[in-house]
Amino acid sequence: MNLLPPSQLQVFLPGELIVEVLSFLPVKSLMRLKCVSKSWKYLISEPSFAKLHLNRTTQDAVSTIVSNNIYSRTGTEMSFTVFRLLENPPIIINLPRDPYYPLNDKAFRYIVGSCNGLLCLFGGTGYREDNGGYRENWLRFWNPATRIISEKFHGDDGLGFPCNYTFGYDNSTETYKVVYFTRKTTNVRVFSLGVNVWRNIQDSHMIHHHRQMKVMHVRGSVNWLAIHNYISYYYNFKDITIEEFVIISLDLGTETHTKLLPPHGFDEVPFVIPNLSVLKDCLCFSHDFKRTHFIIWQMKQFGVQESWTRLFKISYKNLQIDCPFNDFCLLPLCLLEKKDTLLLTRNDFFERRPILYNLRDKIAKRIHIPWSSNVCIHGCTVKGGCRNSAKASSSTTIST
Repeated sequence: MNLLPPSQLQVFLPGELIVEVLSFLPVKSLMRLKCVSKSWKYLISEPSFAKLHLNRTTQDAVSTIVSNNIYSRTGTEMSFTVFRLLENPPIIINLPRDPYYPLNDKAFRYIVGSCNGLLCLFGGTGYREDNGGYRENWLRFWNPATRIISEKFHGDDGLGFPCNYTFGYDNSTETYKVVYFTRKTTNVRVFSLGVNVWRNIQDSHMIHHHRQMKVMHVRGSVNWLAIHNYISYYYNFKDITIEEFVIISLDLGTETHTKLLPPHGFDEVPFVIPNLSVLKDCLCFSHDFKRTHFIIWQMKQFGVQESWTRLFKISYKNLQIDCPFNDFCLLPLCLLEKKDTLLLTRNDFFERRPILYNLRDKIAKRIHIPWSSNVCIHGCTVKGGCRNSAKASSSTTIST
């Protein structure tokens, strides 16, 4: 039997198979493969492929954490994948020095958040020492995977407080939205990427008292913990009843607010303020329990009160935390089920190192890296649209 030499062999792969294989590759590999042919470049740049890639990219494989000091004026940030924290020693990448993720030419003050691989950056000039805001401010949207960044979208003087922003994605219209909570009022403003203008929406149910709101984006909504009839800047558990805790949820599609209740098992006002977080794409509620344990609840079905399920009850002793003499908050950042590992951070002034807790062995490990008060969980994907034109649609996949 005569065989053709390898140089004359023609291999045919069905288009469906090519899409299937490419959809499982990491983002950096996809960016390189765009150079193979025009058809591959077009395929990888298609919004439908971006959605497929996003759905098939597991959180454990791509989650990147960006640590950013909200009070820093130097714009120094750090980035590292969750898996690399498990290395010994952990592998850390400083974003401004990483040649693939150059941030040094994108001067900004604060990372608002991340959705589908797209980072929302806040920048400002004219820092006001009296209230921590900026007289002039702007937003930019950046996809580190494709290295494309939008133009600056300027806001007015009333939008100068970076901690009052949050970033989310409206699944119903496939639109990225930035939400701003005006301090000491119930006013809420929204910026839709693509329309590129700020507008007022329905007022929230409660006044935004706190200078720094911890807002969580999950399943097309943004959510934050509030306390009825409590106007003090500082949390004091002695002045609060359990019935006053409420979760406010803003649907980014309808732009309306609803109230959610904490878990029924949350029946005692904790010593430190509870927290909201997102683990495995589910809203979570965590709180101190009698200064001996840290409890995490997960809402398995968003918006359904009965779906609250207690995930973990972790002893402070196992976390190597001397709780009775410390006033701090623990915040869950990421859950790696295959590794039986939970990543947490804490806001203690004297202890900001992240904690890796092995749920199976009940062993805590602190990572010796610089850390700060603002942390962003970022998934690198090809999805996430921004162009250097104000006319860009937010549903457009970034391409080079």
